[in-house]
Parts: sequence; structure tokens; C-alpha cells
Amino acid sequence: MAERPQYFETTLTPLSINATTLSESLQELRVAVRNGAKLIQENTSLPETWGSNGMFRAFPGIALAFLRLDYQSSVLKDHKADSLDYRCYALQRIPSSLPDAPLLASRLSPVGSSSPITAITLRILATFSKNDWQGGANVSIAREDITCLHEAMQCALSNEPLVTHDGRKMGGDEMLFGRAGLLWTLLNVRAHNFDQETRGFLSPVLGAIPELIRVIVDAGRQGSKEYTEKNGAQDAHPLMYAWIEGHYCFGAVHGITGILTILLSCKPEELTNYLPVIGGTITALCKLSGATNGHLPMTLPPHGSKHRSSELVQLCHGSPGLLILLGAALKNKSLTRAHWDPSWDQAVYLGTERVWEEGLLSKGGSLCHGVAGNAWAWLLLHDCFEYHSETLNEARVLYLQDNQLSALPNAEVSQELTSDFFLSRALAFMLHARQTKPYNTSPTSSDNDYRMPDEPYSLFEGLAGNICAWADTCAVLQARLRKMELVEQGVCATSDLPRDPAFRAAFYRQLGFPALGGNGVIGIF
Repeated sequence: MAERPQYFETTLTPLSINATTLSESLQELRVAVRNGAKLIQENTSLPETWGSNGMFRAFPGIALAFLRLDYQSSVLKDHKADSLDYRCYALQRIPSSLPDAPLLASRLSPVGSSSPITAITLRILATFSKNDWQGGANVSIAREDITCLHEAMQCALSNEPLVTHDGRKMGGDEMLFGRAGLLWTLLNVRAHNFDQETRGFLSPVLGAIPELIRVIVDAGRQGSKEYTEKNGAQDAHPLMYAWIEGHYCFGAVHGITGILTILLSCKPEELTNYLPVIGGTITALCKLSGATNGHLPMTLPPHGSKHRSSELVQLCHGSPGLLILLGAALKNKSLTRAHWDPSWDQAVYLGTERVWEEGLLSKGGSLCHGVAGNAWAWLLLHDCFEYHSETLNEARVLYLQDNQLSALPNAEVSQELTSDFFLSRALAFMLHARQTKPYNTSPTSSDNDYRMPDEPYSLFEGLAGNICAWADTCAVLQARLRKMELVEQGVCATSDLPRDPAFRAAFYRQLGFPALGGNGVIGIF
């Protein structure tokens, strides 16, 4: 068998965006979610203990996927088939006790391995699932879980930007293992309501979130300073985060695009002092992308000697992370109005071109390095341009005024960027992801020879991630279809949409990317 290429040539066609296409796609993806969930349930064993597993590959990620589907069940209903008990599937995979694993300074995120924070995150979500996702006077968290969260917070606040693990130094802030992953957990815990006693015990932990934000931002500033001292100022950004010692990473799993996406989910008042440095860093990242035709390098300075014909185009390393970050940034009114730059539009356009051309990865359909993960950023960008266009237009006008210009640089690029531009591509990729393994194992059903993932049913490398992506797409489609109906009825203002119960019920079932978000904090990780 010939060696698989890094990616397959895209022969797909962006879908036309109309009510018929969206309705048909919604039904097809609902079927895909259901069939995918059944495959996972039938082909994965139920755990007896936690072991040393995080959400990335093993059963905790599958449990999270089913919890998400339980929360999103209202947009997944297929009237032609009986509903699946996603809640039961999830709870079967959440052992009742805590794992016999120490809390390590290098393992504060629930996404990677060997962290009791994984179990605590899922135990808290399971409590709300059993309560039909409603908070209130009868919802509590075990004291041992709160104690562990407190210890994790204290550890995070005392960590240096580099932490030692297995004899080597690695970045301590990334989503996969570091402080950003812990922050995302705490933001989602804070989004829920608890009984009075639990609120009291949680108060010291949640009250320290602003300090955790400061520590993460300061680490990025220190990283930039250290990079400049060693490599010069030419390629330095205002914030820089090491992946491994001496190498500063841009991917969403291991680097700055994921860290900033999570930071942008914090409360506006918690970010006020940091918006200039965050905005400046986003602009620097966008200009880096523009200089490389829409790609992002794995690291600066380059890591390793292996030469690639093309940069990676996947979540952990590459332009999809920047698109996800921009999908979050453009929803932040204060950030966008004050710090938007034409390079943002250029990065969105070029990044989309690179993902469209190079995003059908031979690794398959996964979130971390696959078709569905690469498409998810377009869902976030669709929402930016469909529901937040006024903020973006205001930012463009302010830029023209501040710079005394009559027209934007590369104005033709900005005109290309519409909600349909992104949704048409997202749907093409999401529907195509049904051709990847293990969802589809027929040897003749796809022109592309996608490989079977190492962990075929996992969250970030396998089918569990695909069904999460398909489910979020269902929520996006149902909200967009409802908007179309309201426009036909004469309700045209975006500000009127949240008043409509049907639109609101679909729109707020969009959970965003697991462990990263991008749609704000819903409380479901």
C-alpha cells in the first residue's frame, strides 16, 4: 500500500445555503449522531475505575461526548427513530470514586492524562445531568472534589511558565495539560448554580479566577521576553507560550491560540486590563499567518529537523487554531471595536483557503487532526458574521476613521467573508466526515483512503469527537433555519432573535469546541 499523503485534494463543493439544503443537512447529521453514538456504545467497554486516563483518548472523553449529547438532545430528535439514552451512556462511564492519581503541577487540565481533575469535571457535569441540567438549591459538589479544585488552583498560581514532567521542561499553560485547561473547567463550574453550602465552599476557588487569569497572561509576557532575549524581537509577539522549553507554539491544543480562546471566555470585567495585549497578540498571529499564506508554523523557533512539504493544518498545530481563536475574538465587542485590524480578515480568509484545500487529512475524521475538527472553526465564524456583524462593521469603520483611510486594505477580501461563506464549507466537511473510519468501514464508499484512528472511538482522535461536531452543527442549523422563518415573518433585527423561544432553544445548544469553547461559557465543558 502506498504511503498516505498528509491530506487529500479537496474535490468537495461548498453547499448552497437555503432552507431546503439546511433542512436536509440537519436530518442527515441527526442520523449520523445517532448511528455514531450506537457504534460507540456497542464497541467500547464500560470502565470499572478511572485509571490514568484523561478526556483526550480514553473513556472520560466518551463520557463527556455523551453528556454533551444529553444536553443537546432537543436539537437531535429524529422523529423517525426512538431517542437514545445519552445520559445513561454517559453515567455508565463515570466511576463513582476519585481516581488513585496524584495532582501534578504538570497535569492540571482534565484533557490530558493522569489528573484527578478529569474525574471531578465529569462528576460535576454528571450531577447537573441527573438534575436535567438545572441548578438550584438541591445541587451540591462533594467536599473532596472542591478540596482538589482548591489544591489545583493553589498549584496553578504558584507554577512557573515552564513545569517539569518526566525529566523535561514543558509549557505549563496549554489547554491539553496546563493552566488554561484548568481555567476552562473552573469557568464552566462557575456557570452553574449550587446550594448555599456548596457556594460557600467553592467561593475561595472561584474567587481566585481573576488571579489565575493574571498569572496566565503574565506567563505569556514572560515567554515573549525570553523569546526576544534568545531569538531577537523580529518574530516576537506580545504574548508567547512555550510548548517545550525554548520552542513557542501556536496550535490550539499545545499553544497560544487555544490559551487565548479560553481566556476570551472569561467575564468582560476580568479581561479589561488585558485586552490591549490580547488584541496585539491576535494581530501579530494574523500577520504571521498572512506572511505564510494562511499557515501557522508549528513553533518558533522551528522544532526538530523533519522537513514537511506543507505546514500541518489541524487543531493541535496549524491554522484551524487561529480560526477558532478569531471565531471567539470577533464575538467580544470590546476587543473587536478597540483592536480589530485588517489582518484579521486576511487571516480568516487565507486560513479558510488553506483548511479547505489541505484540511481533508488522511488521518481521518477526528477533532485533533481530522476533517471534523478542521470544519468546526467555520461554525464559530458563521455565528460571528451572522449574529455579530454589527460589531465587526463598527470596528472596520473605527479603523478607517482612526487611520484616516477611505477604504480598507484588501477590501475585496473583507467582502468575501459572509456567514454563508463559512457555513457552506462547514457543511461540506461535516457531511464528508461520515466517510471516515470507524463510522464508515466500507472499502468502496470513499475516494480517499482515510486511516483508522489509534483510538477509534475517542473524543479527540476518534468517533466521539465527530458526533460532538455533528451535534453542534445540528444546533447551528436549527437556529439558522428558525432565523430564516422569523425573517419571512418580518422579524429582521438580530437583537430580536433571543426573544424567540425556538431560536433561543437551538442557539444556546451550541456548546463550541470541547475544552476550548468559542461560544462563551455554557457550563458543559
